[in-house]
Amino acid sequence: MKKITFLFSLFLVHFLVVGCATNRGVVNLQLEGSTVSQATNGKSIFVQSVSDARVFEEAPRSADIPSLGFGGATAASNEIKKRAIARKRNGFGKALGDILLDEGQTVEKVVKDTVCRSFKELGYEVIDDPAKVDKDTIIAKVTIDKFWSWMNPGFWAITLNSEISTKIELKDSSKQIDETIYAKVDGKYQVAGTGNWLEIMQKGLTEYSGKLKAEFSGLAGL
Repeated sequence: MKKITFLFSLFLVHFLVVGCATNRGVVNLQLEGSTVSQATNGKSIFVQSVSDARVFEEAPRSADIPSLGFGGATAASNEIKKRAIARKRNGFGKALGDILLDEGQTVEKVVKDTVCRSFKELGYEVIDDPAKVDKDTIIAKVTIDKFWSWMNPGFWAITLNSEISTKIELKDSSKQIDETIYAKVDGKYQVAGTGNWLEIMQKGLTEYSGKLKAEFSGLAGL
């Protein structure tokens, strides 16, 4: 009887974790809970480029490495890759369906919006029009090395993880600064539902924004 109960419990946990894991999920992701600073520091910044440099693998050795279902990364279009942010898994860790950003969103756009908002909160004037860039404007280039979320299975609870890593180059007329901004968060959940995925991803963005602001809160020489 105990064995039957154990097996039923295992099946139930597996069923709850899997849910609709074989389907392709879509989320709308953006930084939440921040307030743009009303004070300015008299400096302006222009985000010249944001480049997605993530590498997808067909059969990665671990879940934190980007991969895609539905024919794999090789068959996927660049548009799908730029929207891909997670891979669903069943209760035993087997990779299944993907999670994509909503149509109209890309990883590059989400990161750019987060970077711009973070600098605004530090008091910078963020310039959108390149024609308004002058000799004192700081030019930013962002390279995205990691932007991925994944699940680690567990018997009574699963762990959802979200990881972001970018290289940011800041340059003015006299100096250049290169920094890596890295953030990783995780959380325990009973199921890997869309709402839980979105929650851990938003926590990851918030953590990333905080790390960026801490790193660039006092830019010496820029």
